[in-house]
Amino acid sequence: MITQMVFVGTLVIAWLGAPSAAAQGGTTPLSLAEARSRALAASPELRAAVLALTAAVGRTRQAGAWTNPTLSYGREQTSRAGQTTSQSILSLDQSLEIFGQRGARRRVAELEQSATAARLSATRSAVSYEATRAYAAAVAATQRAALADEAARAFGTARRVSRARLAGGDVSGYQHRRLFLEAARYATLRSTALLARDSALRSLSLLIGSSARTDSAARLALTDTLAPAPLTLPVDSMVTLALAARSELLAGQLDAEAAAAGIRAASAEQIPALTLSGGYKDERLATGESLRGFVAGVSLPLPLWDRRGGAIAAARGEGGRRTAELERLRRQTVLEIEDAYAGHQALSGQLVELRGQLGEEARKARRSAEAAYAEGEISLLEWLDSVRAYQEAEAAYSTLWSEYVTRRAALERLTGLTLF
Repeated sequence: MITQMVFVGTLVIAWLGAPSAAAQGGTTPLSLAEARSRALAASPELRAAVLALTAAVGRTRQAGAWTNPTLSYGREQTSRAGQTTSQSILSLDQSLEIFGQRGARRRVAELEQSATAARLSATRSAVSYEATRAYAAAVAATQRAALADEAARAFGTARRVSRARLAGGDVSGYQHRRLFLEAARYATLRSTALLARDSALRSLSLLIGSSARTDSAARLALTDTLAPAPLTLPVDSMVTLALAARSELLAGQLDAEAAAAGIRAASAEQIPALTLSGGYKDERLATGESLRGFVAGVSLPLPLWDRRGGAIAAARGEGGRRTAELERLRRQTVLEIEDAYAGHQALSGQLVELRGQLGEEARKARRSAEAAYAEGEISLLEWLDSVRAYQEAEAAYSTLWSEYVTRRAALERLTGLTLF
């Protein structure tokens, strides 16, 4: 009887006394909001998108610049029979695009700049999504590792107690060997869960700009376990929001508009630009006389060999490509919203139901099974089944919760709503 009481007591201590990661010294609390903020600050993709917008602003400014004037100087000199005649000409030439070519180029650049700004917003949303997904995966992996660690500790204690009970003749050799086999299986599961936890924490650390070393990542104490809740907004409204607000769609729309403006710009360049020239002329005759005056002229390239037909065809092809890509992205957005919404609503319902069956009530049932086994009221197989059922249910809840948060983050990214 004393051996049985020791067995029950040590099992309960092992199951309930395993310290959590946040309770151990040297941990760094990290909330989901902080993880998202740090990911945005550390993201090289976001820095690249900001620099791309800076470059687009520069291209827009350059597209509206006037062509520089050309200052030229020429001298002609002829001689015959000791007589010399010369003339010097200083002129200024200015090319004028009077048929809207410069404005058309600037319009293309402005639309491309707006598209780049939309892609910057899309990159920001994508970084927040990846940080949320990584955070949820790390929380779930940490919880599964804690469960596996609890089970391994409990079986380790049970194994030591079983030796004492075997020596006292309270258990059979088969039960003792079966317990050792199960303990080895749970030790293997614990190792796998710890590796998965460390990998998830390293991935999160890399996203938030921290060291990805295992010892540094393991000090992160993730504090957010969001309670599941279904969305009240219907899926049709979510689709409408996504089609109106998704940054990738806005960028695609602006790209298509820029391509259409590019066709107009290429067509405008079919009309040659005029070049006006004016200047000063100094002519010295062989008689020694000096004549001074001005020069003026106009030049116009003749569109004989290059009528910009290739540029126009290329612009039209690019416009068609971008329009088709925009349509593909619209269809993909509808599919992604419907898929994420359906998964989110289903998972939230499952999690609410599971949470009512797990928690403290499940722990009480597990402890009752331990006590019943220690008292000989249930067999070893029945106790092992109760352990396995508890472990699998809690681990499944963690996995489903991670997927739920990922679906919610996807909806936030697609619609622009604030869902966290």
